[in-house]
Amino acid sequence: MSQEFQPQFVSVPVPIQYVTQVYAYLAELTGATTITPPVSTVPPLDSPDGDPLPVVEWTVEDFRRLMIEPLSSVQAITRVLDLLAKQPDMRVSYTALAQHLDIEKKSLQGNLSAFTRAVRKHYNRRNWPMTWAEAPTSEPDLKSEFFYTMSAPVAERWLKARSQG
Repeated sequence: MSQEFQPQFVSVPVPIQYVTQVYAYLAELTGATTITPPVSTVPPLDSPDGDPLPVVEWTVEDFRRLMIEPLSSVQAITRVLDLLAKQPDMRVSYTALAQHLDIEKKSLQGNLSAFTRAVRKHYNRRNWPMTWAEAPTSEPDLKSEFFYTMSAPVAERWLKARSQG
């Protein structure tokens, strides 16, 4: 048997409102190279946990601000939005996103975590301009994964913002 480092995991109960921040912190600690959390970093759209940040519709102006955000993690997610906007209302798997963007899944996870923090801090909302759902997958060694979707109205606003450059 190989002597390679095998990570060991322990279950730690975390209040639901802090799950995203805990994953983001773990990604920072590991340089986003050793973990891929088993759940999405998208905050829930309803707020049974009392999250003070609202769900706010993304506008063309919001998207124009997002496009010029200098953070590399946010720019990586703008590439995700570009892909999703080209096929509105179509589910795209996490694996397909990473492959299309030519980045490692673990790096994509770090970017998604950082995007969550940017959305909360700079846009004062808890929702992304895309949605997600966990579903069975045909990916080898995976039973399920997350699939991301951008609605047609949001895609229209994203493409309008992109065209206004």
